[in-house]
Amino acid sequence: MKFRIGTAVFLSSLVCLLIADETQTVSPDQSQRSVLRKDPQPLPPEIQKFNGMLVGRLAAKDIERGTFVVNVDAVSRVWRNSRAKNPQLLVGMAVEVGNVSGKWLDVLVTTRIGETIEFECQHDGDGLRFPGELLRKVAPYKPENYPRLPEQFRGFQGAVVADIIRKDADSFEMLVKVSEVTDVWSGNKAKEPKSIQGRSLLLAGFWNRREQYHSLKPGDRITTGMHHISRQSDHVTVHEFVRKQASSSEGKMERMSDARKPSPIEKEKPGRGEEASSGVKGFRGMLVGRLVKKDNERGTFTITVDAVTRVWKNNQSRDPKSLIGQDVDAVGTPAKMLDTLIVARLGETIEFGALHDGVDQLRVGEILRKVSPVKPGDYPVLPDASRGIAGMVIAKVVKKDQQMWGLVVEIQGIQKLFAKNRAKNAQALTGKQVTLSGFWNRKEAYQKLLVGDVFRCGVDHPQFLSDSLNVIESVQKIDDSSNSLKAVPTIIGD
Repeated sequence: MKFRIGTAVFLSSLVCLLIADETQTVSPDQSQRSVLRKDPQPLPPEIQKFNGMLVGRLAAKDIERGTFVVNVDAVSRVWRNSRAKNPQLLVGMAVEVGNVSGKWLDVLVTTRIGETIEFECQHDGDGLRFPGELLRKVAPYKPENYPRLPEQFRGFQGAVVADIIRKDADSFEMLVKVSEVTDVWSGNKAKEPKSIQGRSLLLAGFWNRREQYHSLKPGDRITTGMHHISRQSDHVTVHEFVRKQASSSEGKMERMSDARKPSPIEKEKPGRGEEASSGVKGFRGMLVGRLVKKDNERGTFTITVDAVTRVWKNNQSRDPKSLIGQDVDAVGTPAKMLDTLIVARLGETIEFGALHDGVDQLRVGEILRKVSPVKPGDYPVLPDASRGIAGMVIAKVVKKDQQMWGLVVEIQGIQKLFAKNRAKNAQALTGKQVTLSGFWNRKEAYQKLLVGDVFRCGVDHPQFLSDSLNVIESVQKIDDSSNSLKAVPTIIGD
């Protein structure tokens, strides 16, 4: 009898211990557990069509239904396509999220009530749903890890000097503290760019710069271009370049001195260092040149530039044409383009998309191909007086470039100028040959045009430093058999 009583007491004590242990396992912080709200609240109309990421404490979960309730602590991202009027109203609310399935259910299963998660969600008209992109456990919420941007800084586009506070290797993001705004670019919409100085921000967008991201560590000082794309979001995207500077403890004067040192590519041609620097820094466009050397295994090469065939709209170089005659290094040839580099012989001519993003060389962009040696007239130069043109022109096809969806045309007349025309003398184009691009969305019209055909189209010239015009209006073939330029009724492309 005594044995049975003792056994009962022991088992009862064991059950109590297990219950107590389970209670601690579910929520180690009793004060936090007491404030968790398990019942979801009605969503305010201002968050309709929200698209972004939330951070909060898990309050309830239903694995079978694939749903969970979270108490929102922060709106960590607002994507550009979000249409919510006021996403910040979600902070402090208990919201239910559905549509969790597959591998993401494993995350939900292993997450305890009271732990903090970060996840992407969308408002689909009825409620919040998980789109299957990111759901992960994160450290407990601290306001300093999710800094709010000053209102006067929203829409910023430019360059800053900042110190890295911490990194998040899973999301390729970093928390940085801005010490100085060094440049404000033409696309900037921030009312007071310097309002960010002395404050922290979340810097994202390193997916295409992983090697650079991994080379940086907390405590490093960087100079980087950045763009605040989504005005409702508190994250900023790295843009154009990012490079390491001297550490913050080495002093501002030393950093400034180091920033003035020319890179190896700028010292490639003695006597023209300053000219080469102005061409390389911030360059974004297309270069053609003779292959001087290459390393197939590393995906690097050097060319002597013979022509600057395109200067893209987001170019920051002040003098792209100064690259002509210079030897420039290129790195980062994508794997799918290595075959082109392998078969190209020294001395042959290649064309490639070139991007300068703050390192010592140009990075290879979307295109790398062998082309014919450059001859006079292959890449026509626009008359200066016609730069900035926007209008309707009549042109004759001289040459087609099927791979680039481009044409070399002879302008036979300017029919009309648009309101956004900025050319001092658009008529200076008449009788001149120009490169016409932008047929990516007019492929059917492009294929129907043959060398010798005359057609009418709208054009503009958004990048003054480029010698290429863009097609912006309908392409209409013209019958000039009798030199009457009589329009053919059928429009062959929009």
